[in-house]
Amino acid sequence: MPLTLSPVRPAADEQAGRDAPVACTLHGDEQAECAGQWRELLGQAVSREEIADGLRLTFPSGPGLAGRLAALAAAEQDCCAFFAFGFELAANALVLTVRAPQSAAVLLADLFAATA
Repeated sequence: MPLTLSPVRPAADEQAGRDAPVACTLHGDEQAECAGQWRELLGQAVSREEIADGLRLTFPSGPGLAGRLAALAAAEQDCCAFFAFGFELAANALVLTVRAPQSAAVLLADLFAATA
């Protein structure tokens, strides 16, 4: 029996998050702490690619790093529900995809900016 693939549609709750208002509920020191945590982890990315509505970042594989990225992405959802995160685990890589609506492009660029 042949396998037929169809376009992937976002799950209802993923779409709901993408339709969420573009606003962060963190303020001041909380925002700075969160941004610092992202910078620390993003510094471990081995590649970064801009995609139509976000970024695709590749990291070395490993359960410790995967757990930290997943925990930070989950925390990010609590304060910035408009971001959508996806993870792909492969033999030698962990790929994190971050998507945001066009109206949040500046926030996406600020939070996930390339680190030196």
